[in-house]
Amino acid sequence: MTVLAANAWKTNADLIAEVATLYYAGGPLLDTTYGLGGWWSKWQPEGLVAHDIDPIKGDGVSYHNLPHDDSSFSTIAFDPPYVARSSNEGTLGRDYHERYGRKAGTSPVDIQQDIDSGLTECARVLARKGFLWVKCQDYITSGKLVPGTHNTIVTALECNLKYVDRFEHIATNPRPQPPGRRQVHARRNLSTLLVFSK
Repeated sequence: MTVLAANAWKTNADLIAEVATLYYAGGPLLDTTYGLGGWWSKWQPEGLVAHDIDPIKGDGVSYHNLPHDDSSFSTIAFDPPYVARSSNEGTLGRDYHERYGRKAGTSPVDIQQDIDSGLTECARVLARKGFLWVKCQDYITSGKLVPGTHNTIVTALECNLKYVDRFEHIATNPRPQPPGRRQVHARRNLSTLLVFSK
């Protein structure tokens, strides 16, 4: 099987199944943002340690304060909220915030600070030569491009992580331009999964 850097994978689970063929270090895998476990429906690691900040979906453990020793996992998955959605986006905005346990109106600065904090904690518990998988995205908010992927890479490098690979998950049915808005940027029809090593 040839693993592509950019593909229209049907789901995140399909993407993860391919990423794992290259960047799963074996043994227990830590998922810091388990949610409903959607990443693991196509492929399962040898052992899965799952946390989720939402006590309804998981154990209430925050990726800002993981209850693990330094360098204790060889593979870590981190899928934080990575797009700022405003409260005026109707159902889409509400669904997004409920999914990630966020309040409407979270700013791009707040989103990136949240990612940076979690990324720093993931780097702490990542074992030497292990792999950290991080989902992120460039996006448009309030008519401005937010370089979320770039910002996440910068933080990872500041955590002394090595930038190993990048996967572009292309959406085949992207959301339409909101009615009544003039398009000033290309629609972001992809998200990014970054792979780092320690």
